[in-house]
Amino acid sequence: MTTNSGAPRLRAVVYIGPVKTGSTAFTLQMCASQERGELGKSVVYAMPRTIRVHNESHVVIPEHIRHLAPKLSWNRQTGEDQVVKGKLQKVFRDQVRAYLDDLTNELRSRATSDTTVFFVEETLSRRPNPGDLTSELLTRFDSVDYVFVARAQQYIVSSAIGQRLKGGAHPSSWDARVSTFLSNENLAHQFDYASIIDRWGSSEPRVRSIVVPFLESDRGTQKLFERILKSVDVSANLGKPLKRSGNFMASRFEISAIGFYKKVAFRFSQKRIQRGLRRFSLFGVFRLAIALVARLIRSPRWEILPDERIVIIDHYRESNLRFRKKLGDLAESVEWTEWFQRGNLINR
Repeated sequence: MTTNSGAPRLRAVVYIGPVKTGSTAFTLQMCASQERGELGKSVVYAMPRTIRVHNESHVVIPEHIRHLAPKLSWNRQTGEDQVVKGKLQKVFRDQVRAYLDDLTNELRSRATSDTTVFFVEETLSRRPNPGDLTSELLTRFDSVDYVFVARAQQYIVSSAIGQRLKGGAHPSSWDARVSTFLSNENLAHQFDYASIIDRWGSSEPRVRSIVVPFLESDRGTQKLFERILKSVDVSANLGKPLKRSGNFMASRFEISAIGFYKKVAFRFSQKRIQRGLRRFSLFGVFRLAIALVARLIRSPRWEILPDERIVIIDHYRESNLRFRKKLGDLAESVEWTEWFQRGNLINR
């Protein structure tokens, strides 16, 4: 519930994505910084919690807030899960509500100053609108900031295609052509930043929609994290950056081998296995084997061609021009000027 006058205020900051914008690294960094006590008492990163719904115990993670926002229609090409309907959907929503109640009640009982709570769910920016998420959050928080990170499409699309190549469960997701990706409305639309602003904007004065630039010149994610915190007026010491290997793209050999394996094994992987049984992961062993072979033969990493990058830039040109207009005076800042220059949109 909202606070009475003079009481500490709670604010929710929701990092809504999109994919391939450092959300996983941000999650790991925030968790580590919180565990080391570097965030302070006024900044909280939402962590998994065990709650009880209908006399059953459930572990709910922050990402489950996505169940309060409507999904896109399921599509075999996108690799998305089928839309949850009926009784199961109600159970998910009940879990999220219990999670938020548990979290906010605890914070209000001990908060001595205004507190900001961070959630990360990178797929939310793809949703057609916030649905019930905004109202559910405003019932428990005094204000809500939706933050999304804009990365130049010629870089993010290539990363998204590479990620689908590595992790796509359905053989259709192994099509590495840029033209195939851009022709799929559900896939291409997720990087239409002007549309994200329209879908997630709100006339409610307690809700803000904030966009942060992802700069390829950062040479790491720490500067991006600082920009995110600054954009929501949070002063926090993230401490020492985590030592982690980057999410590097697999080699051409690995991509080909994984694709061959999944196409062959796909029809077998669709068979349901009884609950409680553990399946020996042949795919895990296979991945390890081909990774070792890839190191030996030193196959080049998979990447799209320069001509394909031009196709991506042209595809999003009108969208980015609308996006720049929506940014207003902010588009003239040093950071956004660099972003649009790399997108080849300045003075066009």
